[in-house]
Amino acid sequence: MLPRGFTLRPAIVCNVAKAAASYALSHVLRMPIVWGRPVSVMIEPISRCNLQCPLCPIGARQLKRELGAMTLENFVRILDNLGRQVRTLALWNQGEPTINNQLPEMIRAAQDRRIYTMIATNGNLLHQRDLIERLIQSGLDEIIFSIDGLTQETYQVYRVGGNLDVVVENLRTLRRRRDELGRKKPRIVMQWLPMKHNEHEIPKLRGTAMHWGADKVEIKTAQVYGEAQAKTFLPEAEELRRYERKGARWETKRRCQSCQRLWFSVMVDWNGNVVPCCFDKDEDFKMGNALAEDFGAIWRGAAYQRFRTKLIRHGRLEEMCRNCTEGLKSCYLPLARMERVSG
Repeated sequence: MLPRGFTLRPAIVCNVAKAAASYALSHVLRMPIVWGRPVSVMIEPISRCNLQCPLCPIGARQLKRELGAMTLENFVRILDNLGRQVRTLALWNQGEPTINNQLPEMIRAAQDRRIYTMIATNGNLLHQRDLIERLIQSGLDEIIFSIDGLTQETYQVYRVGGNLDVVVENLRTLRRRRDELGRKKPRIVMQWLPMKHNEHEIPKLRGTAMHWGADKVEIKTAQVYGEAQAKTFLPEAEELRRYERKGARWETKRRCQSCQRLWFSVMVDWNGNVVPCCFDKDEDFKMGNALAEDFGAIWRGAAYQRFRTKLIRHGRLEEMCRNCTEGLKSCYLPLARMERVSG
């Protein structure tokens, strides 16, 4: 599905067709064929965060790779290296993007290249870092506020170190200023992770989000690593989980075992390292570096082709692949249906 307000261009249509055809043919022939280039890109502005969310490697202070921040100069170099076919850009990964003071300039650089831009934020720093006006003026298309509790009591269980009143005020101010300027963007999304301690709040989600100024509410199921986290955080309602119990393990509810990401998208960390996707938290499967190498050579290189071959022929052997959101039945849940279930 295309983002709201997104306009197709001939070069993008051609690239999508190439990527789709090569993806399909690769699975028929059981060998990786790559004709297109990534349509969707995630770039990590910074790998540091102000909160300590326990299910997030950077929040839990468990990230093993080097931490740092991307410069605007390197961002522009990477963007140009990726190519003109990119249609959507997500500016986040392991870290809180608003900590990078050059974030609005990065967004503007992408907008100048007619790329649809999105950021996801915990929302605590927008006023403190004087970002509200700058983000609106940057041309940002969509901002996702991660708010996993409707009271400070439920919010702070997961968003450790966060202040819900501050987040709500920042969201309201952004909405008010956007409307004062007569703008339609950024589109404001309130994203909510259902967990054991907050699942009772579903009936109040819609009304609260509208009152706070969000344009939309998204329910995104939580990811866990291991039995202890599952026991603590997975909601009681089966409909709110992306996992089902199979023997001694929690397994994801998956429609298919293939992975479109290896043909349609790419992840670039703050240091330019290219990895298959955002689930490669510690760069265990580094494909190359977009600051030091031609991206086309990386995209069609031996490391990428080996990874694609393994997935086509042997399925999801890697733990990160078994615990990712690609092909899930229950990554994003329709709010209306969840309201009926909870009611």
